[in-house]
Amino acid sequence: MPDPARLRSQPITQIVMHSPTLASLYVAQTFDVAPGQFVNVWLPGVDEKPISISAVRDGQLELSVKAIGPFTQRLMAAKAGDWLGIRGPFGNRFSTQENALLVAGGIGWAPLRFLEQTLRALGLGSRVLLGVRTRQELIFPDELPLGTELASDDGSLGRLGLVTDLLQARLEHERPRVIYGAGPEPMLLAVRSIAKTFGVPVELTFERYMKCGFGICGQCCMDGSGLRLCVEGPVLGEAQLQEITELGLAHRTASGRRSP
Repeated sequence: MPDPARLRSQPITQIVMHSPTLASLYVAQTFDVAPGQFVNVWLPGVDEKPISISAVRDGQLELSVKAIGPFTQRLMAAKAGDWLGIRGPFGNRFSTQENALLVAGGIGWAPLRFLEQTLRALGLGSRVLLGVRTRQELIFPDELPLGTELASDDGSLGRLGLVTDLLQARLEHERPRVIYGAGPEPMLLAVRSIAKTFGVPVELTFERYMKCGFGICGQCCMDGSGLRLCVEGPVLGEAQLQEITELGLAHRTASGRRSP
């Protein structure tokens, strides 16, 4: 079995630009991976960061990224043929259940896109609720699953409002077996709260600053539980979430301090 901690140098085979701040990069698939898992991507001379896998197709891994900080901005400037260091896969995975509801916010659609494709391949029914700030933030607009419901902060796409508004409205009329969620932490906490009101279990994927990816450095340990997000997460269920005390607080920096 390949060692996930081993760094593999791989060229970028293709880049798809969705907008000036959103892109998908493709590298050859050299290991098995499941929805919810992530890889650490190393840019020589820059940094290494965790990136969710948004699809596996035609023997390639699809890595969708949004330009937020120095690392992702440099990654967005990469070209096909440039080399990346890839470590992984790391973390746990989403379950695969029938009658699932997928709730994504912004770039959170990336890991849920992989999950939705996997569920469909297994013949398991699911529905997608997707929220973005503006139309320009939507990735793969021509490949959305049939029946996807959309919301946008500015009303430029789908319903004016939040994806959690769509969730609230849907749960008033039907009960999925599970809610899978990915997106900004405030959105995830709102999804959790709404799901608890209606008695629907959740599996939500969270982000923290990660270094090693396999639980040795302790950088991504969660207050209250000591859970290592890179090993016991990033996908967490209610039993794990109720032990964590730092949800909704500012994330820690590389030094261990909380951001202001």
